[in-house]
Amino acid sequence: MAAEPGCFADSQWLVERARQSLKENNPFEAKTWLITAKTLYPKDFGVQYEAYSMERNDERVLESAKLFHHMFEQFPNNDLLWKEVSSFTDALESEVMDPHSKFLTDMFSCLPQHVQREILLKAAGRCRDCIEKCRMMLLLMRRFPDVIPRNGVNLMEMLIDAENTEYPGAPVNPYRKLLVCDVLPHLLASDNMTVDIANDKGPDRQEEEDCSPEVSLHQVYKWLELSIQFYVTCATAHNSLSDNFDTRLSSAVDNSILAEVLDGKGPWMALHELFYLAAKKCGWIDICKIYERLDPQKYKSSSDQWSSIYELHHKLKKMSKHSLEEGMDEDLLEKTGVMFAATILFLQTVWEYCRVVNRLDSVSNSGLVHPLVLVEDITDGGRQKSEGGNSSPVPKKKKKKLTATQGGHDSLGKGDGKDKQLMHVIIDKNCGSVSQSLSDDFTVSVEAWHLLNTHADYKNDFSRLLEEWNVEQWTWITTFHVDRLIHKGKYKIAIDFLQEQRYSLEQDTLSNQELLIRGAVQLSCCYYQLDDHKRACEEALNALQLFSSRVSPADNIALKRSTSIPHGKLDSSGTEPSTTLSSQSRCLRLVPCSESEVLSFTVRLLLSSLKQRLATEGRNDTLIGHVIVLLQYGWPKEEGTFYELLDKIRDNGGLKYRMFFDYVNNIDILEEFAHLYSDASFNLDLIPVSSSGSSRAVTRGVNKGVKEDFRAALERQICRSDDSFEPVLREFFQDEKESLLIN
Repeated sequence: MAAEPGCFADSQWLVERARQSLKENNPFEAKTWLITAKTLYPKDFGVQYEAYSMERNDERVLESAKLFHHMFEQFPNNDLLWKEVSSFTDALESEVMDPHSKFLTDMFSCLPQHVQREILLKAAGRCRDCIEKCRMMLLLMRRFPDVIPRNGVNLMEMLIDAENTEYPGAPVNPYRKLLVCDVLPHLLASDNMTVDIANDKGPDRQEEEDCSPEVSLHQVYKWLELSIQFYVTCATAHNSLSDNFDTRLSSAVDNSILAEVLDGKGPWMALHELFYLAAKKCGWIDICKIYERLDPQKYKSSSDQWSSIYELHHKLKKMSKHSLEEGMDEDLLEKTGVMFAATILFLQTVWEYCRVVNRLDSVSNSGLVHPLVLVEDITDGGRQKSEGGNSSPVPKKKKKKLTATQGGHDSLGKGDGKDKQLMHVIIDKNCGSVSQSLSDDFTVSVEAWHLLNTHADYKNDFSRLLEEWNVEQWTWITTFHVDRLIHKGKYKIAIDFLQEQRYSLEQDTLSNQELLIRGAVQLSCCYYQLDDHKRACEEALNALQLFSSRVSPADNIALKRSTSIPHGKLDSSGTEPSTTLSSQSRCLRLVPCSESEVLSFTVRLLLSSLKQRLATEGRNDTLIGHVIVLLQYGWPKEEGTFYELLDKIRDNGGLKYRMFFDYVNNIDILEEFAHLYSDASFNLDLIPVSSSGSSRAVTRGVNKGVKEDFRAALERQICRSDDSFEPVLREFFQDEKESLLIN
């Protein structure tokens, strides 16, 4: 007989006999061998684990749970045991439950509650990876909500510290995603976590908070700020990255996290739901009352959402004036909620506006997608100035109806009643499929920005957030800053901003050409509103000149005189702004920043400027001639102005404009001048200087060749009347630029 084997060999022999019995399809005998082994060798983990494995493989829930409980008490540090724990936690976290996962979940649930809690706590403690530890802690809090007050806050701080160490300056990262999307919603939705509203400890008592079952308002505010930054970055980085709008974002955004957020509820909806959870925890009673009106799914109109916030702001403002000292804390609490609500709505509306205006998600078959540019309606402003502001106001009902048909919107910001001037933001029909709600988004973002930056209860916190989030690096928001200044009529500040922007953009002219063109157009608009007509015209002509360095087929389609600029070109409704808006209102217009639109804008601006000069100066035949040339663009829109000039020419006894036949090919205008020529009482000097150096004044009977010269020039221009006028106009701007800019 062989020598007596050692203890391990004996236990292993018994295990092997049990396995052999299983192979022989004799489970009862196998159990007998294992019962014997467990009795003889109670401290042998291999024996205990073999007995557990047998029950687990047969999927006996109660027996498996009992044996696992025994192993956990006897061998708490065994690696094989913790591998089994890992399979439990994977099953508990799984969203799709297969039969084996269900067995493991049921078995874990059969363990005593204190054992389950201890297993999860120890599993979290054994994790070296912060994200894995967070998963374990989150699993623990979901199964045992009573651990939330202490462990939840610690977990949030652990994630924040890990992010600051590994991802400084990158708000979209795995730690922030876990904090915002997984942990924080669970904490805020839990009844076990309470916020100390009555006695906010503030940031200076952080150590005391760790021992308290309550969370401070300061902590919730901090978490909410991190959440807003995360979701806003996800929303804006998606389009910015896909269109290479801001390459600096590429190193700061985890694309897998981005895709997960965008494929879910979407960043704005997720942020809205999280904000509501925070509002309930923080005791923002009034915010909770208007929660549904702030829901972006139920109330699509940003103006409706803003009205709710603005009404609450005024309610709190009114209450503050009449409240007693003991009510000040409650007012301050609600005002913080208003600040967060206004900030979220501002960020959403300003992004929606800039996304569309900058064409960040637009694709064109031609490869050309022009950004949009916001300008003052020059036609309206020029007409009011030239007519001395005497345009008769439209009756209120009619004006309201006309404004609605134009897609215009009055300014939503009532302020404190200081600004009585109506503001209309009209989206030009040439912008394509742009929704008219874009004007709402812009107006709301302007008014929200104004409130958050001027009101004492919001200004400090809002400014701090913008600084912490490095908003000055969000290049897409630059458009809003310029447009906001124009909306508020702060033209001098806008000019300084645009000039500074131009200086930085000129370092790389080719890649920034669209921004340079847009800046030149808006500079022109601002100078015009400040009555600096020379600079206004100069900037408009410069914008046109910038297009010449990037000729594209889509921009240079030849337009016939009869169809080039239809009567309603300058107004999307086909109605003159001056006949639909009162003299106390302003009109802003969003138009594509294309060559044809900039050309149209330049003509309007030059016409308005030259008309004003004609009204204040004495006789100036060159100005009259220039205006006649410009009137051809959009004919017969300015037909009335032309006949006024004809009367002026008759009063002056004639006209000296030797470039006439170089630039005038409109058949209606040519016919009128032919008729004027037939009257011998008028002296028309319209023929260019001949090569011999002599010129001929078109006065009948004075020079035998005059009639022939005039007739030849007239016939030549009539033959060209169906040609595109735009090449002639571009030549006119280039050759006559100096005389057009003379003050």
